[in-house]
Order: sequence, then C-alpha cells, then structure tokens
Amino acid sequence: MGMTSARFAALRALPELGDCSGKVIASLLSSVDEIRLPAGEVVVQAGRLCNELVVVVEGTLRATARRIHPGESLGWNAMWDRSINQATVIAESDVRLLVIGHSQFRAFKAVTYPPVLRLAEGRSGNQQMRGVAL
Repeated sequence: MGMTSARFAALRALPELGDCSGKVIASLLSSVDEIRLPAGEVVVQAGRLCNELVVVVEGTLRATARRIHPGESLGWNAMWDRSINQATVIAESDVRLLVIGHSQFRAFKAVTYPPVLRLAEGRSGNQQMRGVAL
C-alpha cells in the first residue's frame, strides 16, 4: 500500500469521518502530516492544551489503562473544544502516526459538522455530534 493510500485508509477508518465520501476524505489528505516515533516516546502530555489530532497508522500507543491501535485516534474532542489533554500518551511500540494540527483541524470540522448543525448547536447546547473522548 502506497503512502497516500495508507493515509487515506487511516482517515477512512475514523468513526468521526464515517459519513464522509471518499472524495471528501481525499481532500483532507493535504491537511495531514506523518511522523514516526520510537517506542517510549511521549506523544501527548496530560494537562497541556491539545494542539493536534493523532491517528495511529502503525504500532500502538498507551494512555493510562487504554491502548490506541491502528485506525484509532486521540484528541478529537479536545481539539474540537480547544481543551487540555486528559492523559499522557506514550508510544508503546515504534509508531507511524498521522498528525493534524489545530489550524488544519478546521477542515475536518467543516466536513464532519456542517455549518447548519454548528448553528443549531449554538442555540440548543447540543454537543452530541462530536467524537469519543480519550
């Protein structure tokens, strides 16, 4: 699998993007960076402002009592709310990750949460359209 198709597959696997077409997901690829980290490296530090959405492509991350495997992500809710990381996350093995910074995350918000729904949330306080917290 080529690098672009692996990135596409990783994004396609995210439940938060489940309703997006392949064309929409392909348009998000330019907003994604890829990094590799060795086992033991801290990926996210608890108590710090969340500045990126992280998607696991290869390897495993460990967050307190939870493992994050390929096809899973962390930081969706914290990025959405501009809040702090709730747990320190460490690379349990060598990992390959997709990283989406806050400014690029706006592109993800636009396709997963259309403006009409954002407007409705502002009036009703309904925040159920977001992903699952770490």
